[in-house]
Amino acid sequence: MMKNLFLIVLLIVSSLSFGQTQKITKLLNMQLQREFSKFYDNQEKANFSVKEPFRIDENNVLHLSITLEKNEDGQKVNVSRQVPLDKIVDFDKDIYVYFHTLGPDVTETQTNYDQDGNIVQIKTEQLQMFFTEIYKENHPNKFMRQVIKAFKKAGYDIESEY
Repeated sequence: MMKNLFLIVLLIVSSLSFGQTQKITKLLNMQLQREFSKFYDNQEKANFSVKEPFRIDENNVLHLSITLEKNEDGQKVNVSRQVPLDKIVDFDKDIYVYFHTLGPDVTETQTNYDQDGNIVQIKTEQLQMFFTEIYKENHPNKFMRQVIKAFKKAGYDIESEY
């Protein structure tokens, strides 16, 4: 009986945590979409696309993948980032809204393509910052507070000035 009660409590806590990680990605994706539709001009819209929206996998790793057109010649770069949620210690804004870790816990892979779509270079780095590509809104305070709250409800206590 006690074992069953423990399992039920564990399942409830797990489902609440999963719901909050979905809330995190929903907030991030909504803000990125909002900025894209509200603040990007036609040239920026033509040069930027989300290849893979924010998502959190079964190992609680946050992912984002974008494509940037580098110039009129059709050269492009795909940028993929990932960071374990438990490594994030700070959520802040400088130019971009970003997540910060204490060590090189963010994996960023840049794949450069030539005008014919051939891979020219693949570069993978370990960084301390996970840039969200959210930067157009001057005062994203409400959004940032909502993300901090969702992290806290998911069991991740991260710092922020917001």
